[in-house]
Amino acid sequence: MVAPARVALALGAAAVAAALAPAAARAQAGDGAAAAIGAAVEASIRERPLLHSARVGIAVVDVATGRELYARDGDGGYSVASNAKLATAAAALARLGPDFRYETAVYADTFDAASGTVRGDLIAVGRGDPSLDADDLRRLARQLRAAGVRRVTGGLALDDSYFDAEALPPHFDEQPDEHASFRAPVSALALNFNAVAIVVRPGAKAGAPAVVSVDPPNDYVRVAGGVATTRSGRQRVSVVPVARPGALEVKVAGRVRADSGVRRYRLRVPDPFAYFGAALRHALAAEGIQLRRRTVVRATPSPQALRLAAVASPPLAVLVRGMGKYSNNFVAEMVFKTLGAESRAEPGPATWRDAQRAVRDFLVADIGLADGSFRLENGSGLFDATDMTPRQLARLLRAAYRDFRYGPDFVAALAFGGADGTLSERFVDGPADRQVRAKTGTLDGVSALSGYVAVDGARPLAFSILVNDVPDARGALRDARGLQDDIVEALIAWLREPP
Repeated sequence: MVAPARVALALGAAAVAAALAPAAARAQAGDGAAAAIGAAVEASIRERPLLHSARVGIAVVDVATGRELYARDGDGGYSVASNAKLATAAAALARLGPDFRYETAVYADTFDAASGTVRGDLIAVGRGDPSLDADDLRRLARQLRAAGVRRVTGGLALDDSYFDAEALPPHFDEQPDEHASFRAPVSALALNFNAVAIVVRPGAKAGAPAVVSVDPPNDYVRVAGGVATTRSGRQRVSVVPVARPGALEVKVAGRVRADSGVRRYRLRVPDPFAYFGAALRHALAAEGIQLRRRTVVRATPSPQALRLAAVASPPLAVLVRGMGKYSNNFVAEMVFKTLGAESRAEPGPATWRDAQRAVRDFLVADIGLADGSFRLENGSGLFDATDMTPRQLARLLRAAYRDFRYGPDFVAALAFGGADGTLSERFVDGPADRQVRAKTGTLDGVSALSGYVAVDGARPLAFSILVNDVPDARGALRDARGLQDDIVEALIAWLREPP
């Protein structure tokens, strides 16, 4: 947040603190708290004319007692944007466990160690690891080399049957022309968040072509065109992906100065199967492992197959931090579908309906929400996928905090005000600096903030502040965040009042 907005927030927070001054509001945590917090909320809204037509829903609950301290349209249905990740994270930690790990392994039906020959195919089996990267592929290839594998009479096969073939999460088709990595498809064998980086390095001197490369190296992504290196002038690089059968062509053009740094452009990959296969083939070749067949096929290992290499993800408690603190949509959708896979009554590829049912069952059975009273159709909250109330989110937050089996990992996955994640530049040096852990959410016309505030370990508060129908006007979303920040700082001020 820029400095002038920060000053405005500070002024708003001062007005809020003044509204909360009476100690009686602290002593009587029912109607007194509601009146004090409500006065602060209305004062903050009045200061922001752009929000006068917006819908604002709020719920604040004492985590220790469950008493509702304040609500404003608490039962109204709202798009919660990325606050949906709160439900995804809580359901995953509760049902899978904080110690849950994903494994990716490579099998062979027949391996002759004496000659280093795999007869048939090498088969890579995926289980939906959202963290798998190019380093993991190199580890697999090195393990195969260490096991003695030198030649494969067949080729590379992939088993991605843990998930079904519906790679695009629900509602992601609402923005079909978006090629940015935040909208990547999911797959049981995924690599680098199913995104690829186009790397542009200036040439050695003006007049030389810039060096354009693909990270991770693979022949699924093919670069066409070029970028010039200049001595001076305006820099501009165009990166346009075009999906082809079995390939992603990336057309590059433009110019960069010789004294400029390296530029990276991340793109979603439309065909995760082809991308993963091409990158793993490259890693195998780098270790001197020869594949007779170039084409990558789908196959499943036999029950008697030998496991020759494997890599495991960090525990789920670690993975959800990237999802929560930095709002990683890809991780959210992969974890969401994993819930579907692990909750199936019978083996088979997981569907999005499986994932929706798993999270719904958790919210109904574990959190106590009424079935049919909410809508959560994907794991990230992108697009028109959610409809929840502030009270429902506050109830989820309280229940998660109080469940020692996964609560500490859930809280640790939230951004820390003034310190990290999507809150690294909010609350800095203010009364809520390092006093709030929360999940942000932003869509067109939507701003959400839900989490916890506390001044000590004795009395944390769970809150949800949802702002919908934010007008399409310059500064309106900034004002919505300012309102949320004012309310959080008001809660901190209330907690600090002596009894």
